[in-house]
Amino acid sequence: MRATVWSIVRYRARRTAAVFACAGVAITSVMPRVLSAQTSAAPTPHDPFDQIKNIPLLGAHPVTLTIGGHARWREEFFRGFNTLPLNDDHSQTRLLLSGDLQVGKRAGAYGRLFLEARDAQSYGRTLPGGVRSNDADRADFQTAYVDVGYGRSQLRVGRQEIGLARERMFGAPDWSNTRRSSTGSRLQLVHKAFALEAVDARPMIVRLRKANVADSTQRFRTLSIGSSPGARPLARGLPALWQSYWYEQSVRPASGPASRAYRLTSGGRVQWQWRTDKTHAVSHSLEFEGARQFGTVGTRDIQAGFWVAEAQWQFKRVLGAPTLALGVEEASSERPGTSNTLEVFSVMYPAAHQHGGYADVIGRPNIRELHAISQWNPHRALDLRGAVYWFDRLRLDDGVYTKQNTLFRAAGTSTARHVAEEIDVTGTWRATTHLRVIFGGALVLPGAFLRETLVDTQTERWGFVGTTFVF
Repeated sequence: MRATVWSIVRYRARRTAAVFACAGVAITSVMPRVLSAQTSAAPTPHDPFDQIKNIPLLGAHPVTLTIGGHARWREEFFRGFNTLPLNDDHSQTRLLLSGDLQVGKRAGAYGRLFLEARDAQSYGRTLPGGVRSNDADRADFQTAYVDVGYGRSQLRVGRQEIGLARERMFGAPDWSNTRRSSTGSRLQLVHKAFALEAVDARPMIVRLRKANVADSTQRFRTLSIGSSPGARPLARGLPALWQSYWYEQSVRPASGPASRAYRLTSGGRVQWQWRTDKTHAVSHSLEFEGARQFGTVGTRDIQAGFWVAEAQWQFKRVLGAPTLALGVEEASSERPGTSNTLEVFSVMYPAAHQHGGYADVIGRPNIRELHAISQWNPHRALDLRGAVYWFDRLRLDDGVYTKQNTLFRAAGTSTARHVAEEIDVTGTWRATTHLRVIFGGALVLPGAFLRETLVDTQTERWGFVGTTFVF
């Protein structure tokens, strides 16, 4: 067994070295031209990595190359994982190396080729599922796409990361060691106060020791129209941010018609903002988002929905300009006895940690979530975040779901409404221009429902610490 593990480690090391060696050859091939182009440039900047940013390749012509990199290590510990009697300590590493070739200037017409190689590793994970596809992957491409654009409008084609709106349904979570990428096309058109966006793509399947491929069984298409970033309200009293969207997801697995799904999610998001000028001591905003979901899963019709409301305040004259957000969110659930209708709202491609707590224990369906979230920058190099969540069941005849839309705990005979509370504290310390230190943790306190449906339910304690070096 030990010999087998060692052979796998050596195999992964060789493949990792091969990918990054190819990237290194590409970089060194352009470095002679880089150095010659910089001999008559301005004095050497204080940051040595500035020399590999915006490298002119054709003299006065607007053709530049930027080299970037990312190295991350993270250690995690769990006690009472998912409120179960499971403990674990494991670590993860991730290496990224990118090349960004641009032709033209963003103010006018431009083209761009972006390639990013990635190697993600996980060490010592003993929790259910072992090392998962979002924990580790052999050396492969994270993204590889081409942009063609004019000003703020662009068309992107290739392997890319897609996060939409506030990533409540579509996200590319950085916490995931392999992140989520998709292959397809994304069109963004911006004109003054208006923006239109369309996506047609398939998610990538991460294969531990094989090249990653597009998922032939899944496809998603989206269309949204709304305000452009930073646009002012169209008229007094109207929201500064507004967006209506249409998300389509089709799943056609080889297992047969019973597993096929077609979801159409139609909704919108608005946000009002007040007292945003620097002259005001406190600014505040109010946001609403909601959607209905239709379609079919097998022979069942989908009739589901969700909504969220959040108010936020920023105290600009207090040290560190802290913010406070108070919100409530609800999503529909299964109704026993309705064999022809599916009423569980499905989050299509959720982003870990973004919503519903950092511990990722309680999912959105059948939950009324109350939350209070505060962010604070007491020092220019320190970002802090604290959050409290309260989870209750909406329907007492349905259970609790995970963030991947699977049933986490069935209702059983419990009539308890309260599911759990969660407390999160996280932070980032910018130690240097390139080095970040991350730290934090969460406490998940089981409520009456979790305790009644499993005798040995435990309080989950989770913590992490890590470093990220980016250039």
